Amino acid sequence: MVRFVSALAAVMCLTSVAHAQDSGDVGLGKSLAEANCSQCHNIAPGGAFKLFPPSFKAIAIYMDPDIIRMRILNPGHSVLMPEFHEYMMKANLDALVAYIRSLENS
Repeated sequence: MVRFVSALAAVMCLTSVAHAQDSGDVGLGKSLAEANCSQCHNIAPGGAFKLFPPSFKAIAIYMDPDIIRMRILNPGHSVLMPEFHEYMMKANLDALVAYIRSLENS
């Protein structure tokens, strides 16, 4: 019974993550990235893979979508990235994450 509940919870989590990835407007996310992120991050498809600040491709490969969301909204005190939590609407956040995730295989 415990295994069944654990397996069911895992499937539900995977389903919600897949849905979250698909729910954002990639085109809007690209526009947001060009306006707000490209000054420091390499945001281009097939762009150079770097770690500091990480390219969007590196972020897409190494970070879970929920971690990407968290880092956009609250990057941490030792990061020079601006905090977007005050004005980032859910649709914009979903779009930005969808764009980043779209670069995983670029």
